[in-house]
Amino acid sequence: MKKLKGYESYPGWIVLLSNLITISVLAAGFYLLYLINFWLALVFLVYALYMEASVYREGCVNCYYYGKRCGFGRGLIAKILLKKGNPKKFTEKSVSMKDFLPSMLVSIIPIIAGIYLLITGFSWFILILTVWPVFVWFVVNPKLFGELICPNCKQCSICCPVAEFFKKQAMKKKRKK
Repeated sequence: MKKLKGYESYPGWIVLLSNLITISVLAAGFYLLYLINFWLALVFLVYALYMEASVYREGCVNCYYYGKRCGFGRGLIAKILLKKGNPKKFTEKSVSMKDFLPSMLVSIIPIIAGIYLLITGFSWFILILTVWPVFVWFVVNPKLFGELICPNCKQCSICCPVAEFFKKQAMKKKRKK
């Protein structure tokens, strides 16, 4: 059998970093929505938790890292919460931009809330919280996924529909230049 490249278990600092970044975006979103309406903030938090749970149900249970520490530590948590799925399902899945939209809303909603708050009254703090998800999406995530997580992922060595999707998108951009 071919030896897979990558981490068998990701270093704790990568797991901590990736989760702190995710939590910071959620916290910014919750706070911005809280400033508008407590119930909106609560609905946002429930939605974000639902999206996280769907990652576990649809991906983690079928992933190579089920029961292991992936770049987010989800594989260990998945083993505690859910029964192991079929790894073949992970490799057969196809991903398109519409599949990312529900997840992207976790970053888009805080931006919209921040813009609303900035229109009603400017604050540097609100501006920073509004820009933070954009900064994470376009600056932090490419570094996090492109340098720390995906290149060291054994599931990526087998087959990862998400990585394949982004590789195709990157190739399209290169061809247009």
